[in-house]
Amino acid sequence: MNYFQDILQGVEVGKGQILVRLVPLITAIVIIAFTCDLMIYRGLDDAQSMDNAQLSRQIARGQGFTTEFLRPHAIAQMRDFAINESLQTGKPRDLFPPDRFPPGTPRILPDTYNPPGYAYLLATWFRLTHPEWDQPPMAMSTSHIYSGDRLIPVLNQIFLILTAILVFVLGHRLFDGRVAWMSLVAFLATDLIWRYSLTALPTLVLMFFVTAMLLCTLEIFCIGEDCFESEERSFTPAWYWAIAVGLLLAAACLTRLHVLVLLLPLFIFLILMPRSNFFIFIVIALITFAFVTPWFVHVNNVCGNPLGSNTPLLLYGEDDYKGNQIFCTTSLPTYERLFKDASKKEYSGFRWHFEHAWNLLGSNPLILLFGASILHQFKRRRTKLFHWLVFACAFALIAANNLGDAAPETLGPWNTVIILFPAMLVIGGAFFFILLDRLMLQLWLLNNLVVTATLILTVMPLVLTLTSSNPLYYNFPPYMPPVIKSFAQFSNPDEWVTTDMPWATAWYGDRASLWMPDSLTDFENLHDNVCPTGLLLLTPATWDEPYSNISTGEYKDWYSVIVGPTAPANFPLSLHTQTGPGGPDYSLWSDRPRWQAK
Repeated sequence: MNYFQDILQGVEVGKGQILVRLVPLITAIVIIAFTCDLMIYRGLDDAQSMDNAQLSRQIARGQGFTTEFLRPHAIAQMRDFAINESLQTGKPRDLFPPDRFPPGTPRILPDTYNPPGYAYLLATWFRLTHPEWDQPPMAMSTSHIYSGDRLIPVLNQIFLILTAILVFVLGHRLFDGRVAWMSLVAFLATDLIWRYSLTALPTLVLMFFVTAMLLCTLEIFCIGEDCFESEERSFTPAWYWAIAVGLLLAAACLTRLHVLVLLLPLFIFLILMPRSNFFIFIVIALITFAFVTPWFVHVNNVCGNPLGSNTPLLLYGEDDYKGNQIFCTTSLPTYERLFKDASKKEYSGFRWHFEHAWNLLGSNPLILLFGASILHQFKRRRTKLFHWLVFACAFALIAANNLGDAAPETLGPWNTVIILFPAMLVIGGAFFFILLDRLMLQLWLLNNLVVTATLILTVMPLVLTLTSSNPLYYNFPPYMPPVIKSFAQFSNPDEWVTTDMPWATAWYGDRASLWMPDSLTDFENLHDNVCPTGLLLLTPATWDEPYSNISTGEYKDWYSVIVGPTAPANFPLSLHTQTGPGGPDYSLWSDRPRWQAK
């Protein structure tokens, strides 16, 4: 009897007390993950996720860093580079020389848009999980999900849990146990974090790398602080942490290239720390560039530009280039034009991030407290400087992000400020307890009610997501994977599918897919001189756009093809059909009635 009493007492007030917290927490994580993966998840539903997934599939198949998602700008860039190389070296100027691409060989090209980090990580995951790439449309309809989609969230959720552990460690290292537990629970209760796990975006992986890097940087500061206070302490361990920072930052940069900008706030932080050592930063920078530079060299060897096909991002959404048109043009703008509107994009980008910070950072109450904490001076030197480091990192990331997409979506690839969410959450949690302590509530119960109410406000969006019902099996409109695969495979492997959502036909249809060029002339030129298009597929991705986008905007050259049913003169795809009423609204053009043969 005394034995069981000792056990119960240990659970309540002794070492076993942690089980009282861990068991419910682990149970909640399992329930949330199970509900998200099996009841909420409908497969991938955004362009960048499908682009990442099809790129990883190419790697997993042993086809290298090649892509089935073909942007007209990237094709024109590689074609022009091949022509210049041919004039200098005599190499073939054809992008698909017959000796390397015999009939029947898929007409794919090296990818020059995406960094390699997440793609290779996801490819490794695919090799471990063995998805059924050739899953027939009927099997996709029966299972209601593409085999390749099914286990992607599990990989992201592994990194979500690893990041949660870092949140707890960071809270303990900077503050105390109650901040660590509060930050951990608030992190796992944030709806946006779990919604990112249901994509094939590298956000959660990047969040893990950056949080680990910040934690290692904090350790360098702590060692420098201890050495400053006591000359007997050795500075040697700081060098090991510096190597870890360099490796983690390199991994983050290879996942999102513009994260390289974090070197600037890191430099300032390491210079201002006690017993600063300039060579610590040199080591970090050298390691980072040693891993990142070979990628820029590779891309330069492929297309003649170390930034690949990312340069047009400087014009994304500006002036004549609305929507995604900048990627669909084959006429490359000059560098003067590219940099002309940079200041305007920076202004509009900072304004957008300020106005939408609440949504971009997960609508978490502790994030509001993090913003308010800018007016508070923490007492401990390490906490004070780490506080400003997080603000500086956010400023640097937003400035770099604005050059690409100055108005990122909340759940999108360009919401990179979210990767600082764990560090912000810890500081916001600490400021919460500072304010709570200043209330000097005498009742323990009342104190706990305030904490509980804050966590309830945090978890409510997640509860609404988990309890919302979705009667559809797919993310339609515009994605219906079995239909997309059936239509895309009307084309032969050595032909292209030209479409308004090539990311979907590349991933679900497993066909090299050309994004509709912004002019019919460019389309016909690519069809005649680069690779023939076997099928033109138009989807609700076009119908759902404003009519002005078709009549006077991005697709104005395609007006007669979109409204149909008669093709323009000399258009190579003269036969047309579309799906019947009541089903997915897809329209198909081809050179012959391929749908009848199927």
